[in-house]
Amino acid sequence: MKEMKVTLKLTHQPFWRFRCPECDEECPTHDHRQRQWRHLDTCGYVTMIEAGVPRVDCPEHGVRQAHVPWAEPGGRFTSLFEALTVSWLKVTTIKSVTEQKKIILDEASGIHQELWERAVNRGLAKRESRSIEDLAIDETSVQKRQEYVTVVTDRNSGTIIEVLDDRKKAVLKGWLEQNRGQLQAVRSVSMDMWETFINEARETIEGAEEKICFDRFHVAA
Repeated sequence: MKEMKVTLKLTHQPFWRFRCPECDEECPTHDHRQRQWRHLDTCGYVTMIEAGVPRVDCPEHGVRQAHVPWAEPGGRFTSLFEALTVSWLKVTTIKSVTEQKKIILDEASGIHQELWERAVNRGLAKRESRSIEDLAIDETSVQKRQEYVTVVTDRNSGTIIEVLDDRKKAVLKGWLEQNRGQLQAVRSVSMDMWETFINEARETIEGAEEKICFDRFHVAA
């Protein structure tokens, strides 16, 4: 049976100038790279968008690939296709989505993971770097095999500042030393009675002896 597929081939006007993805300046076209993206189905037909994506010649940043309005940089699917797939993943299994959208399991999982990463990156880009007055450090298990992460939080705003892989001293030490500037105004450090956290706070945060606060649950226990 012949594959039911529609391919939309897009072009642009000759000598059209595109914006550099680094500085947003309009630049002349250097060359093109042929690309394809999976798009929303058309009347039951698998639909692909095909285009020669221009690379611009920026005086400041050199040759860079221009962004296209229908997909994220480096993506294999259009933004609309990704959004629909994620909305389905909220209410059904990945297996069901792969069957309905005619994509493989790895592609569906990849779309979900990529969108979460983009959302996190957008949030990090908008987050202001500011002094922390009340710091909270906690460790939690994320797997049945007792794999741990360390969660660092600004208690005043309730913002999770960082999630560190593992709960070892070196992991927390690296983060504290890297963010000394934000920790100059710290007046309290909340944590459980995990000795690793206590020792590292003492070594890294000035006056930690008077600032460490243990949570009531662990004290009572």
